[in-house]
Formats: sequence, C-alpha cells, structure tokens
Amino acid sequence: MQWPETLGVPFLLIACALGITTTVWTGEAAAVPMRTVHDSKNVIAITVPTTWQIQSPSGRAALKATAPSSGSGLPDTVEVVVHIVPAEVTTPLACENEAAWVTQHFAHITPVTVAKAPVTIGGVPAYSWTYTWQASTTEHRWSQQVCIVRQHTAYVVTGTTSNTPAARAARVPLLVQIIDSLRILTPKM
Repeated sequence: MQWPETLGVPFLLIACALGITTTVWTGEAAAVPMRTVHDSKNVIAITVPTTWQIQSPSGRAALKATAPSSGSGLPDTVEVVVHIVPAEVTTPLACENEAAWVTQHFAHITPVTVAKAPVTIGGVPAYSWTYTWQASTTEHRWSQQVCIVRQHTAYVVTGTTSNTPAARAARVPLLVQIIDSLRILTPKM
C-alpha cells in the first residue's frame, strides 16, 4: 500500500514492504507466523497471523479475522465486505464515501476522521479512510477502512484496534500489512 506522509506514520511503509514475506515484525520480540485465508466463495484472500480466528461469512462480512483475546478490551479485527454497488459508484473515493455512510448509519457509530487519502493495494487504486470511534463497550477504537471498486463490485476492508498510543504503535503496522494483503481472486460474488 502506498501511504501518504499525511498519515504521520512513515514506519507503515516498512510494514507494507514486509507483505511480500510470510512473517511480520510486530515491534515485539518475535516474528509472527502468517497464513493466507480466503472467503467461503473464494472471491478474496488476505494474509493474517496463524493465531487469528477466521469466519466466512460473518454477518455482512465475506471474511472476518479476529486476533486472540488479550483479556482486556476488544480484540483486533479485520473484516472484508464484498457487495455489488450502484452504477454511479465507479471510483474508490465514491466507494469509500458510500462505505463511510453505511458505517455511520448502520453501525450507529460517530467516527472522527483522522485521515483520508488515495492509496494502492496490490497495484489496484483504492481509497483509505482512517477514523476513531467509541464502541458500545465505551472502548475507544481506531479503524482503517479501504475501498476498491472493480466491475460494479466494492471490496471494503477494515482493520480495527484499540485507540491508545501503545496499541496503535504496536498493532497498526500488522493491520496495515493485512489490509495490504487483500487480493481479489474472482471479480464478482
């Protein structure tokens, strides 16, 4: 993923570069073994730590990956939603605007935008929206949502973690690597 400097986290570029390997450095003492997983219809694939639980489908998501519980707070997650979009939604920005509206109105959260920018995932143009929000548990969360549009289909991948400086520093590089690993295997559902 090509991240603009406005995100203020140039170390994300290093984490993204690691996406070509099978492990990622998490800032902790060891590398994390990774595996590639796909949804039940074999439409998309992402690469996640081997310890993460995979669900496909998971509610509205085609694929959901959940980190092991740390015992305090909500676990990190990455969700991929795949759906047909109206004919007027032809760009990643239009897709992200639609996804942001759905996030706010159907998930009933009040996001605070941190950054918005065009990015590239696997050589495909995408649009990224980074935001913070408060879960129903009152825990403060950080999310990165990226949207790709291909052949009237939206591919929306969202990585979420705790919104604390320590959690963001330790976990965002891994979430970005997972988001960057998104591959479209079949053009439509």
